[in-house]
Amino acid sequence: MAIRVHVAGRGAITGFGQGRRAFVDAIFAGDTAIRPRGRTAAFAVPTSVAAEVPGDAVPPGLAARDHAWWFATTAAREALAEAHDPPCERTMLVLASTKGDLSGVDGAGDGLGQPWRLGARLAHELGIGGEVVNVSCACASGLVALATAARRIAAGEVERALVVGVDALHAFVMAGFGALNALDREPCRPFDRARRGVTLGEGAGALLLTRHPHESIGTAIVGHGGANDACHVTGPDRQGAGIALAAARALAHAGLTMGEVDVLHLHGTATEANDATEAMGLARLFGGRTPPAFGTKAQTGHTLGAAGVLETIVAIESLRRGEAAANAALTDPDVDPGLDLVRAPRRLVRATTALKVASGFGGVQAAVVLQS
Repeated sequence: MAIRVHVAGRGAITGFGQGRRAFVDAIFAGDTAIRPRGRTAAFAVPTSVAAEVPGDAVPPGLAARDHAWWFATTAAREALAEAHDPPCERTMLVLASTKGDLSGVDGAGDGLGQPWRLGARLAHELGIGGEVVNVSCACASGLVALATAARRIAAGEVERALVVGVDALHAFVMAGFGALNALDREPCRPFDRARRGVTLGEGAGALLLTRHPHESIGTAIVGHGGANDACHVTGPDRQGAGIALAAARALAHAGLTMGEVDVLHLHGTATEANDATEAMGLARLFGGRTPPAFGTKAQTGHTLGAAGVLETIVAIESLRRGEAAANAALTDPDVDPGLDLVRAPRRLVRATTALKVASGFGGVQAAVVLQS
């Protein structure tokens, strides 16, 4: 059985604005941050919407090349504050980002998609003296980063680790999704018959992990697992075997059975292939019927490297509230009915264990198990 790695602090900045409380309250109220494009309106991409961090949550005059750094710093400081600002000189930093800073792509800066540069800058800003690790595993980056940190703490190599997931909207990334015909022109509709693709978002999530139970907010990471479909550059395994394997490994690592999972937070990108295969794989894993399951990208957009950490914060909140949030924008489910998609806010019969899953391009799959 895995050693419990405790959550000591949480922080977020999203399309709902600055702060974890604004973020989770909006999710459980059923609100959405997906709106007509504003700051990104000049980007030549085939969609009318995105989930942009609102202007009043960003310092006036902040250069676009500094947005990812600002998001990461903001979320990290909130997580550290909730943990009563433990000594950062002995804290490890694990940064998750798909691209980090892309400012050099359009000539406005010198960032060419190296997350390690953003990690080094963030560590310097926060006064972090421990090791800095950078994770870029496509859209599973956040969960891989949490697993990396949890493994190091459980091994006794570090006492605390600050995990930050971040990405900022950039024309290059949005155009790339457009070139793949993966963007919905309107707000995305995960798991719905009318789904047409992803809506992109931006922001950052941060979790401070610790080996010390007395520093905990009452939730711990108790298991993690991964897998790789290795079958396509962007598409998932068509039977959902990879995501099921990652989830099964995470539960085995935690020493738990399928019947002990109380709520499931989904990846749910709203592409036809992702949603169908995710539902199929998870339904089979749970013997034909999953626990209550919900995703939140219809509210936050797909925040890429930030998604895994932000959505883990939502999973933690689901346990704390004893409630599964509704799947927003879902009116006509069109996936394996064994996936128990929550249609309206639902009280959990038991709120002890949550399973969070994520997928990424290249077939990378990841899962973490949380307990309160």
